[in-house]
Amino acid sequence: MRKVLIAIAALLLTIWIWNRWPQPVPDIPTGASLPQAHAPAGLRFALIKTGDAETLQAFTYAGGSLFRTARINHIAVLVEHPQGRFLFDSGLGTEAEKQFETMPFWAAPFFKFDNLHPAIGQLAAAGVAAPDRIILSHADWDHASALGDFPDAQVWVTPEEKKFVDSGEPPTVLPVQFEFPPERWHLFELSSGPYAGFKRSLDLFGDGSAVLLPLPGRTPGSAGLLLTLANGQRYFFVGDLAWNSAGINGPHRKFSIASKIVDFDADTNWRKLLQVRGLLDANPSLHIVPAHDAALQDTIGYFLKWIE
Repeated sequence: MRKVLIAIAALLLTIWIWNRWPQPVPDIPTGASLPQAHAPAGLRFALIKTGDAETLQAFTYAGGSLFRTARINHIAVLVEHPQGRFLFDSGLGTEAEKQFETMPFWAAPFFKFDNLHPAIGQLAAAGVAAPDRIILSHADWDHASALGDFPDAQVWVTPEEKKFVDSGEPPTVLPVQFEFPPERWHLFELSSGPYAGFKRSLDLFGDGSAVLLPLPGRTPGSAGLLLTLANGQRYFFVGDLAWNSAGINGPHRKFSIASKIVDFDADTNWRKLLQVRGLLDANPSLHIVPAHDAALQDTIGYFLKWIE
């Protein structure tokens, strides 16, 4: 017990020093104006909250408080378009607790969750048909946990992300979550050309209303989803590019120790975060939605509430 207390004290001291160490002023690139989109009537989305947790604010971004807590959500984003329905990330699934048993013992305390409420049950209770595809922002365990709950859905990832899955291991990738027939995989290329300062993109429906953009760093093939609604409102779901809106608004890096554990390439993640911040500066009405920011997501609301 004494060794555990010493380790905790050392960790807290490290955080305290890091939060007060002078940081260089970030060089935020000039963002581009978002292109026009022709969003159809009927395009809408809903946040499906599948679980939550509580942690120290300091663990969610560099500079966060050691004396305040932050709530973390695990969500799936349900998108309905006249041409189809899909999930962006799957959230925690019905087998999440069993999957979690494969987490390394040292990592489990940092990734625990509460109030498990998988998307499949919420959809069934509401009489909403299961989507035919799930697009992963990245292959982290808490984003891919429910893939098994939707056995008929294609699993969309970039080729880079598929390689990451094939070679991945806990605590980021839990191989047990990907034990499904290989024909379920759909590898997509970002083949629609440049978009708002990004060199590559994929326009899912050909109308600019749902565009996938590359956000490598957290994993090699991470992607974000930019939605434009018929009323002109635009939402950019950025996965784990940042864990809290303060990371974008600051901007702030992730807490260094956490980043070293989970980020594939922290420097690339930081450059992409600064690019997204520049995009926000150029488009102030854009809503940036990190995957785990419960306080922000509370302001949007949760399924059965639709945003359209």
